[in-house]
Amino acid sequence: MSILNRLSRVAKAALNEGIKPESFAKGEEFEDYVRQYVFPSERYELIHRTNSYQANKNDYIESTLLPDFRFRCKETGREFFVEAKFRGNAYNDKVEWTYYNQLQRYHQINNQLPVFLCLGLYGKPKDPEFLFIIPISKIRYTGLFFSFLERYEFYKKKPVFPQYLWNLYLR
Repeated sequence: MSILNRLSRVAKAALNEGIKPESFAKGEEFEDYVRQYVFPSERYELIHRTNSYQANKNDYIESTLLPDFRFRCKETGREFFVEAKFRGNAYNDKVEWTYYNQLQRYHQINNQLPVFLCLGLYGKPKDPEFLFIIPISKIRYTGLFFSFLERYEFYKKKPVFPQYLWNLYLR
């Protein structure tokens, strides 16, 4: 490949990255945080990850409607989904994390395999100030009040242990 072709590819990649909406960039950064720290490869096998903004830009991939991750626990063999959401702000002690149709879709998926919301709040997507892990079965609304969230607060930059995850799911 000629140097001009390589430079052209690098320039196109940089341009595409530069025009990505900020919300998608933050979402991808937080997904990387979730994979690295909360559900690391040492403990969880990655079965599915939602496609990137770039992959969906020209040809939308239907599996993007699934939660961000599908994992298999290496210790127990159990599979589950995780939806990763980062929010930099809240209003009136409430965090709007999704819209109604997406919540309904996650409830339907939860009938087949457990779905968990991993919510990062404040700070930066690569280093949220607060982290919450919540079974979707416990969520009824698109907005979550702090009084609800505090029951599900989790440690920053720590992996979740399978026993903790399933205890959350069953309580």
